[in-house]
Amino acid sequence: MRVVDLLLEEIIHNRDARWLTNLLNWIRDAGTEPQGSVIPRTRRLAVLAEAIDVHPRAGVIRATLAGACEHHSAVRMIAELGLPDSPSLIQEAFRRIEDALVPGLHGEDDLFYLLVHLGLTEADARWFEQLSPEALAPWREIVSPGPKRWHDAGLLLAHRATAVGLSRDLLQLDDAPESESPFFALSSAMTASFDDPTTPGARARAEAALIACRLDLHATHDRLDARGVSTGVVFRLELLDAQLERLTAVHDLNAGTGDGRAFAATLIRASIQQRGLRSLTRHSLHRLARKIVEHTGQTGEHYLVTTRRDWNERGVSAIGGGILTAFTAAFKYTITALPLAPMVTGIGIALDYSLSFITMQLAGLTLASKQPAMTAAALGGALEHHEQVDEQVELVAAITRSQVIATLGNVLSTIPMALLVDWVWHLLRGSYILDTAEAEHGLHALHPLLSLTVPFAALTGVFLWISSLVAGWTANWAAYRRLPEALSYNRRLGRFLGERHAAGFGRWVNRNLGGIVGYLSLGFLLGFTPLVFAFMGLPIEVRHVTLSAASLALTFLPLAEAGLLHWPQVVLGLCSIGLIGICNFGVSFFLALRTAMQARDLGATERARLRRALRRAFRERPARFLWLPRGGQPG
Repeated sequence: MRVVDLLLEEIIHNRDARWLTNLLNWIRDAGTEPQGSVIPRTRRLAVLAEAIDVHPRAGVIRATLAGACEHHSAVRMIAELGLPDSPSLIQEAFRRIEDALVPGLHGEDDLFYLLVHLGLTEADARWFEQLSPEALAPWREIVSPGPKRWHDAGLLLAHRATAVGLSRDLLQLDDAPESESPFFALSSAMTASFDDPTTPGARARAEAALIACRLDLHATHDRLDARGVSTGVVFRLELLDAQLERLTAVHDLNAGTGDGRAFAATLIRASIQQRGLRSLTRHSLHRLARKIVEHTGQTGEHYLVTTRRDWNERGVSAIGGGILTAFTAAFKYTITALPLAPMVTGIGIALDYSLSFITMQLAGLTLASKQPAMTAAALGGALEHHEQVDEQVELVAAITRSQVIATLGNVLSTIPMALLVDWVWHLLRGSYILDTAEAEHGLHALHPLLSLTVPFAALTGVFLWISSLVAGWTANWAAYRRLPEALSYNRRLGRFLGERHAAGFGRWVNRNLGGIVGYLSLGFLLGFTPLVFAFMGLPIEVRHVTLSAASLALTFLPLAEAGLLHWPQVVLGLCSIGLIGICNFGVSFFLALRTAMQARDLGATERARLRRALRRAFRERPARFLWLPRGGQPG
């Protein structure tokens, strides 16, 4: 009891400005794990209530506690705790980082900062929710803010929700006039109800205004899903949703119909969120990730092989992609042979790769390594829609068939074409693209056991996944900005190209912009990143299956002429190409599928069900996953 007496003396004489913090920490220091039939923290709360009751100056103690809860900072605690201060995700993130790293001086009687810096946890919220009415009874009149604070907090929330709801980027998502937004009437309706909460008509109008705003908010979410997603807009929508929810709770409590204990637990959880970045970014970035993988999955659906026609078309386009890659690899070595600065060389190689990949995009050719990240997103969409497991298995089979024909087409065409290019180069210039030393180094660098080919290929798979995200993000950005439509109706472009051609250009951008930007990023990741690693002293390289196959082929003729090429080396080189392909495809597919499933909130149940079905289907007919059966249709 000595500690309790000291705490009560602090309250009475207010000798220590931190008396409220000390009191709350003393209560929290007791555990929440039951000891027999008693929870230590609950018992400590009861001991404190009894000590106050029998104290000679109990009235002073209760008045001091009530005065602390009536402090003007209670308005901010009620209206802002857990809600972002800034209307921008970036600004709010930087503010929270600053608060975490740089100490600030705030009044000890500031209830907002008191709750934020107490270090409350989810266990505190659960303990408070489970308190019995008997345990709470002595404190109900003491620790509750007065009517004035509820009134002011409610009006503050109403005005701020109105400002966010009427912000320009949210209004432009709807074609209706601004004056028809339900947020126009929110502030006045809530003001009338908070000023006179006993009037049924005012309360009914406020509740109707809240319902109308929520319906408008849901409609805005639907419109955003139909278009593209902006993290800024999603952040404001989430902020507005939280403000309306808090406003509803405060409105009910002001009218005497709300659940005070549930609201207090909400504030405790809000104080936890106030400190973290994860809770701040979770919803906004989750929504963006979902939209990105949706756009990526739409692209992936075009890569599936389900018919003989798909098989033939994919094979022909893959052969074209392999032929083009042979020239890409030859041009890369031409750039590296020039006396250029390392940065210029890196940019040149990156542009070589990017222009080659973009040419494939525009010519309808296939780069096998680009497919896995796209098709994984399509598979994630199928799992979300809970399609029949047989349909999901067939989708996986279509993905693997597509990958098989695309890889074979790329590799089996790029190797002979690279040999042909090297032979023609020798006829014209009297030398091969690689000299003997370079060819020996290139062959050794692809050795599956004596080099770091496998981890480098896995890293390349990460780059392939990143480029797919870039492509999906670009497609989402273009959809959100309505870029194709804007180009179609752009007056300058219309005067230059003509209205019909401007509309066609808009459709072209809609089809190709995401792929072009994705391939551009892939080119720089593959071509420029090794230079960045070398600058940092890290001997890290990339291994791309089609480019590596072309590079391997360019080592054959100079080594053969020098008598240094042996068949075991050729076999090991080809095995290395197979390993590179597995790493490229496996890593990028795994990362893309994991991203797609997380963005769609898919759990272990869907994955386990699909794995069981795949094992069964592969045991029954493994060839189904490699090529089309006779007749041209999947079985």
